[in-house]
This record gives sequence, C-alpha cells and structure tokens, in this order.
Amino acid sequence: ARNSADLAVRQANEKGNLPFKLELVVLDDGSDPTTGVAAATKLCSDPLAMAATTHFNSPVGLATIHVFHRYGVPQMFWGGIHPDITYKHNYPEVTRICPNTVVEHERLAQFVIEKFGYKDWAMIYDITSYGKSCLAAAKNAVAKMNGKVLSEDGIAVGATDFRPILSKIKSMKPAPQAIYYGGVVTEAALIKRQMAEMGMSNYLYCGVTGFDSETFNKTAGSDAEGTVIVGKKAIGEDSAFVKAYKAEGYKEYYEATGPYAYDATGLIIAAINKVGPDDKALLAKTIRGMEYQGILGLTKFDEFGQTLTGGLTLKVSEGGQWVAWETSAYGKGTKALPKKD
Repeated sequence: ARNSADLAVRQANEKGNLPFKLELVVLDDGSDPTTGVAAATKLCSDPLAMAATTHFNSPVGLATIHVFHRYGVPQMFWGGIHPDITYKHNYPEVTRICPNTVVEHERLAQFVIEKFGYKDWAMIYDITSYGKSCLAAAKNAVAKMNGKVLSEDGIAVGATDFRPILSKIKSMKPAPQAIYYGGVVTEAALIKRQMAEMGMSNYLYCGVTGFDSETFNKTAGSDAEGTVIVGKKAIGEDSAFVKAYKAEGYKEYYEATGPYAYDATGLIIAAINKVGPDDKALLAKTIRGMEYQGILGLTKFDEFGQTLTGGLTLKVSEGGQWVAWETSAYGKGTKALPKKD
C-alpha cells in the first residue's frame, strides 16, 4: 500500500498538472491504536498535510478517525473494513475506498452456502474490534442464507497454538463443514497449518480480506491449498498499474491492498487538482462527492463516505498463491474443495 501510494504521487508529479510538487509523508501506525493516534496527530499538526490514506487494521482506524476529524484533515481508508469507521460518526473528513465487512461476509456466505451447500459453520475470531465485527457480520450473513453457526471461539492476536480449539471442533457432532476465521494473516495461516497437522484437511477453511496477502500462502505453505476467501479486487499482471509498479523497482509485492491505496491517492490528488489545497473542509467535501475512474473501476461514495463499488473478488489458494475463483482449477471443476461428510 505504501509503495502504491508513492507510485501515484510520483506519477502526479511527473505529469506536472499541479502548480506545486506533492510529497508523500509515510508514518508507521505499528498496527497499534496508540501508535496510530500518535502518528495521526503528528501528521495533522503539519499545516502542509493536505490529506491522508490510512490503515490496514480497523482498530487503528477506529482510533484515528477522531484525530483527523478534530484537525479537519481528509482521511481515506484503503484497508480497514469495520463498519463503524464510516457509519458510526459520519465524520465529513472520512471516506473509504474498500467495501466494508458486512458486504464482504454476505458475499462469502452466499458463495459457500448457495454454491456448495456448506451450511454448518464453526467460527474462530480474534478478540479485537475488527475480529468481533467480522464475527457479527459472518453470523448475520450465514443466518440470512439459512446456515447454522455450531461454535464460536475467540483468540488473542499473537496467539500461536490453536490446537485446543481445533480439537474441540474436530470432536463436534454434528460436525461443521466450514471453519471460518475472522482476523488477519498471521493467525489465519497458523490455524490452517495446524488444521493440516491435526488431519482436518476435509473441512473448508474460509475468510475475507484480512487473509488477502501472499504472506498467508507463504506462511501456511502447501497447507494453504483450497482456502477460500472474499478478497480485494484482482488486478491483472498486464495492467498499466502493475507494469508501472514493477518498473519503479519496489522490493515488496504490491499485494491486494496496493490498487486500493493507489486509487485512494489518485482520487485525493484529483480532488486537490479540482479545488486546490488551501481549504481542507472544501477538499473533504469534494473527495466525498467525487466520481473517480481508476484501476478499481468507478469509485463513488454514499452519504457516509463508504464506497458504493470497490469490487470484491472470490479467491482460492492454489499452488501457493491467491487465484481468482473463475480462473482457478477449482472454479473450472478440475480440482475439488475440501468436504466434510
């Protein structure tokens, strides 16, 4: 995400459409709300800071929105998906270019239950505000599809041993067909590895965009195979964005979040180009009213600053990487997903 924002700024400066040069300021939120608030306060205290694109982690975003609102600095999310980020306070400074957790989970439940008939679920979630919002959205989505949640287990971020929970799930009668995790990459991958170690490869393992990093596949290794997620929009390797990203020589892979950070930065720059940088309240209003055509397609926001688009992609772990379902061997019917009888 950082590199993709940098790419958008570099390209804008090269075009020279603005009467000044843009500078990208990068501050680390440490995936920690307290650190994030300190970073946001430092940024917003600079009168030259026009706007920010922020946060992979929802708990950090839930803490910093108050800072950006207090200082009146426009803030656009490319990663955090907790509904309260946009809907609870409706701060005019806050917009989000990625879909929220409700939309993601409805898509996941529909796919797993309607397409495959896996109606019985076991749910594991991290006990952060993000994980709890995922659990709530997942339960509601499964219920809408007439599915059943047979168990719920919370874990702490940073935990490494999930065998007691998995043992409980393995012994359940009736047995769940799908095991869902509401959390992010590290714990998600460790759970999948331990499922394989415990002979639980016949359960479908699934989640949403918190999994959508190649770090999941790298950490889980061959055990990642067959995991299903609702991920962020898949951008083709032949796209202008990917070619430009690679040409810049960034060391890190652009990841699923890269295109969202790129479009978020591009949309902010387009708004600055339209109304200038001096009136931040006007800039925030302009950002929320934009209809921006980028690599995600058309982005526009509702009255709460939540994207109405933001394209999600069903993905499956295949051969050590995330693959769009439609183009995967699973989607084509030459491989079968795990099934618990």
